Amino acid sequence: MTILQTLGVFVGIPLAIYLVIGLLVFLPGRHSRRGYRAGEQWDYPPQLWAGDTPVQIPAGDALAGTSEGGARGSW
Repeated sequence: MTILQTLGVFVGIPLAIYLVIGLLVFLPGRHSRRGYRAGEQWDYPPQLWAGDTPVQIPAGDALAGTSEGGARGSW
């Protein structure tokens, strides 16, 4: 390989990739809706991320552990 081919592979291709990514960053996005600003009216339905049913905690005996087990996992 000549020096020009080597520079083209190791400098030109990475530089072209960075330029393409850089140009894509500055293009207008496909998503034209504005984000929520503090104090604005919320016009979207609520979303429940944790679920809408309460968590049932088992009785006290179910939480008691034993002294068996260990790092080997032979329990």
